[in-house]
Amino acid sequence: MKFGKLRTLRGQITVAGGIGRANLIASDGLVNYGLLIKKFQVWNSVAPDGTANRSHTAILSLDTISSGSDMNAGDNRQFAWDQASVKTTTGGIVQPYNIIDPDHIVNRDLFLTLTNSSDGVYNYLIEAQVVELTDDEAIITIIKETSQS
Repeated sequence: MKFGKLRTLRGQITVAGGIGRANLIASDGLVNYGLLIKKFQVWNSVAPDGTANRSHTAILSLDTISSGSDMNAGDNRQFAWDQASVKTTTGGIVQPYNIIDPDHIVNRDLFLTLTNSSDGVYNYLIEAQVVELTDDEAIITIIKETSQS
């Protein structure tokens, strides 16, 4: 495995009815090149005004995640999670957290799903390192991407 330059993906995703989905990277057929996700952050695009409860649960995955799915470390398609909650009506803030499995390489599709989230527009920023894979490493990555536990 050879490591290359750092790249970023950033943009916005809209949540309606508690769900938002985006296909951030579509397969280009070059399975010997992938991305190792280093950082993953999601945040609300509107500054809190002190009157509304806001929360989000964001999942990075290698395949689409169905509606109502939770963060599931047993699902090999999911490999990064970001969650935050602000309860302004009670004054409580749930400590935000962000978890990335460092052993997943994206070499086909990359999906971002927000589930059980407050409606609105959210920003995302993903930092990834380009990785050049041998044929054997590419095969293992694809098998890992599609296998279920």
